[in-house]
Amino acid sequence: MSGGKETPRQKMIGMMYLFYTALLALNISADILNAFVLVNDSMVQTNSNFSTKNDLLMNQFAKQSGNDPVKVKPFYDKAKDVKQLSDALVKDIQSVIDTLILETEFSGDTTGSLVFEDADTSFTAYHKIPVGFLNKKDKFNKPMNIMNPEHKLEYGQGKAEWLKIKFKAYNDAIMAMLEPVDRAKIQLGLNTEDVYNPVARETQTWEYNSFYHTVLVADIVVMNKYISEVMNTEAEVIATLYSYIDAKSIKFDEVRAAVIPKSTVVIAGDDYQAELFVAAYSKTDIPKVSIKLNADTMLASEIATAEVQIQKATEGITTFSVPTSATGDYNYAGFIQVKGPDGNYTPYYFNSSYQVIKPSGTVSATKMNVVYLGLDNPMAYSASGFTMSELSVNATNGRVTGRKNGEFVFIPSSGKREAVVSISGKKEGGESVNLGRYTFRIKGVPSATPEVKGKKNLETVVSSTVRANSIVKVEVLLKNFPFDLSYKVVKFTYRLQSPNGGVLASGKANGELMPQKLTAAINRAPKNSLLTIMGIYYVDKKRTSMKPKLATNLALNIR
Repeated sequence: MSGGKETPRQKMIGMMYLFYTALLALNISADILNAFVLVNDSMVQTNSNFSTKNDLLMNQFAKQSGNDPVKVKPFYDKAKDVKQLSDALVKDIQSVIDTLILETEFSGDTTGSLVFEDADTSFTAYHKIPVGFLNKKDKFNKPMNIMNPEHKLEYGQGKAEWLKIKFKAYNDAIMAMLEPVDRAKIQLGLNTEDVYNPVARETQTWEYNSFYHTVLVADIVVMNKYISEVMNTEAEVIATLYSYIDAKSIKFDEVRAAVIPKSTVVIAGDDYQAELFVAAYSKTDIPKVSIKLNADTMLASEIATAEVQIQKATEGITTFSVPTSATGDYNYAGFIQVKGPDGNYTPYYFNSSYQVIKPSGTVSATKMNVVYLGLDNPMAYSASGFTMSELSVNATNGRVTGRKNGEFVFIPSSGKREAVVSISGKKEGGESVNLGRYTFRIKGVPSATPEVKGKKNLETVVSSTVRANSIVKVEVLLKNFPFDLSYKVVKFTYRLQSPNGGVLASGKANGELMPQKLTAAINRAPKNSLLTIMGIYYVDKKRTSMKPKLATNLALNIR
């Protein structure tokens, strides 16, 4: 089977292998045949796609040759030679398919053989007949003898050996078209080296290994596979030749050093990092810049609708500027479109980010750092070189809540004199760094001052301003305090005395309104009567659940 001297055991194994493969060929199932049909149809479609792609590339080559014939023509001529070589080899492979179908399906009879009456279809060449139409696609004797005749003296050179010679000549001619540095990069198909057959346990020639005992439909699939490899090689080589002319290169007339820092703010003890490179640009061309704000990516389809469009440059360099307000991290992405020598714009994608931080200078009165018991003490925090997401705040003798946008609320614990608020940041890599500790004194909220009709303790109220049955409130106010607090009186006790010591009215009131009998008594009280309001309890209007607090007494002179 492989030629040369064989031991009796090897001959026996060879005969068993031949018998086994013959059985397989004779019993090939309809499912397998259908699978071959599907594969072949797919290969034919792939080859059609390759042909269209290669034609488009050659058209582009022709256009460039017309624009700059001196520069492009040498490479264009080579590309045309590559296409001519490829077309010739494809025709040779198709001629093998023609022979296989003619001899196997129609027994060599060309009379009306290209017409299928049951399908009402005729074809211009045998290789154009869909393999699904063939009735003898599972036959292997005739195809095997055509591809690799066992009696060469009788039949002459087989088609497989003939293709092998054609393939080598094609590969040699193709490689000669390329520069030495590119020859190793091109993936040529059409490999016809000897291969080891693990079933037969021997090394076989490509002709024997590929076409011995293979059915007609399998041979056709293999032929179309080789056509695909030829067209793929054609595409790669033409594209490589096209790259030699630098057809789409952008012409730069200026080069300068560029520095892009990793961050414009660096914490003491950390490393400053920046990318250093040479940037080339054209001073005369104005690029088109499209930017999508607050995004870390952008699609080419979004170029026309991007919210920032810039087509203004100073000596070829576009400046992007955006106002800032709130602190935080901001991303943006976009495309720079640069005009090429063919007049078309080529988009180049970019994305970047920046940080907005508050100025780092601070002034604080260390002796006046105070937080108040029973109140939500609002605070703000920031740190140069860190974004809000990288900062954290903690405190002793109190609770930190409501962290958002660099602000939080601190609620001190009762019974404590001081609280310490600490701020820390997380560096790249996860390491935490202490950014400061701040001490605050804990104080109680001062008592509110009671008033009636705007009059404070020991001030005079004109009796005529308090009409009988009028609405008069007892109020408590906390003026000149950092927090805007609003209180409401919930109860109080009163006593109105005449100048001679007699009691004109006395009692208790629930709420902030004076009882009617008290306002009536004030309205008719003699001059220099004394109104004393005691046991004034009040609560915060916004925090009605707070425990009522006791205000100081209020004494008013009635005139």
